[in-house]
Amino acid sequence: MFKNKKTETYSVREFLAGYHKTKPSPKKYNMPFFSFMGVDISAKTFMPNGSPADVALLLVGGVGIALIGVTMLERHFVRNGDTLIAELINTTTNLLLPLGTFIYFTYKLFTTF
Repeated sequence: MFKNKKTETYSVREFLAGYHKTKPSPKKYNMPFFSFMGVDISAKTFMPNGSPADVALLLVGGVGIALIGVTMLERHFVRNGDTLIAELINTTTNLLLPLGTFIYFTYKLFTTF
């Protein structure tokens, strides 16, 4: 199952010269991650007949951007001392996010079957 590695022997001169070290492999071309995603932000992406991967990516990205924006707005109000408005935003977000998730999954369930 495992290969038995042969014990390599070097003379003192070879060892001091650095022959025992592995030679560096040539640097591989690193392609950026976003080049594999293939996001098409055209009019057809926002239609129901768009690619499921594009629709899912836009949905997750949109929800993420919205939550980051709401969090930044909430922190702004806390820094300025408007804790009542920040609490109202927090309560609204905590109510709408699960409600929106439930409505989305219910819609997908009934349109699939």
